[in-house]
Amino acid sequence: MRKLSLFTILSILCLFLISIGTVFAEEPVKTPFSKPDYRIAIIPYINSSEETKGYIKETIDNKYSEQYSNDKFKMIPIVDVQKALNVAGYDASNMELPDKEVLSTVAKETNADYVIAMEISQLITTRHISFFQSKVVTKSKLRYKFYNVEQDKVISFQTTGLSENKTVFGDVGYKDPITKALSQAMDEANEKIMSSL
Repeated sequence: MRKLSLFTILSILCLFLISIGTVFAEEPVKTPFSKPDYRIAIIPYINSSEETKGYIKETIDNKYSEQYSNDKFKMIPIVDVQKALNVAGYDASNMELPDKEVLSTVAKETNADYVIAMEISQLITTRHISFFQSKVVTKSKLRYKFYNVEQDKVISFQTTGLSENKTVFGDVGYKDPITKALSQAMDEANEKIMSSL
């Protein structure tokens, strides 16, 4: 009976030591040479299109999180970005992307390295019905302004996305092609932004 107890105690002790080793092994090692995180402020997007479904905001928010919630970036909380926009006197109801002065103010107020502003300028969805097939096509066009604090420079660009959803003898929804077209355009924008860092 004692051997079993001793064996059990030793087994528990070994498992404990192994788990401690695993915890320390998973901790990221930061060295003095590690590159600092980029602080990025994302201004709430403008939607100039006629498509206003709730999943559009969800798609954009998820895509921004996917692109900028990692070790390389630290996203500034939206509450702080909104306060900075108020300080800059920016009026989103004008449906215009902010100018350089507003982007610069947001960067200063939030201590951001980069500021992103985006507008959905087009989101066109069409349905095509033939004898045996139904198809929904979505074309998206996004306009961006990207402010680099270090260079005190604004880069303006556009990206596009295209998605088709087909079915035979059935109905095709609009959500899937819209979200895919938006994601495609935002991925293209992210490539341009990464090349500008």
